[in-house]
Amino acid sequence: MSLTDTFLLIVRWLHLVSAAAWVGGSVFYLIVLRPALHRSPEGSRLINAATATEFRGLVETCVYVLIATGVILTLHRLTPGVVGASYVAVLGAKIALSVWMFALAWTRRRRTSVTEAFREEQATPTSVLGRVLRAVSGYNTIVILGLAVFLLSDLLKTLYELALR
Repeated sequence: MSLTDTFLLIVRWLHLVSAAAWVGGSVFYLIVLRPALHRSPEGSRLINAATATEFRGLVETCVYVLIATGVILTLHRLTPGVVGASYVAVLGAKIALSVWMFALAWTRRRRTSVTEAFREEQATPTSVLGRVLRAVSGYNTIVILGLAVFLLSDLLKTLYELALR
């Protein structure tokens, strides 16, 4: 294995680990931590704030790593001219969804504990449309986008392998 191959292996690994840490941590928060905190209100606000502070640092690091490694991987795949228009279209969609995720994470990061402390709890919607809109908004959107980006990544790998044949 050449030095270039080793470098690209490390870059792909860092890209995957960063994406898995961010999306996996977000899924854990939505499916495990948030429901547990809702069931035990005493102290849950403090635990939620402490968890958010710790996770915020991880997400920020992941975003920087994803951007740096994503640029390297994109240049590596596009430079030889092997891939076709479908690969470029899927890559564009993946980049657009990733930028959307980064923007959502950035706006969430800018919220302070003071604004969260004075925020009023909203009532749970009772209509089907209201519940659906709540399910696909806020922090849930980051998770949905992250899972979509993972799917597009797998599709890109398949398209690249097909282009090499």
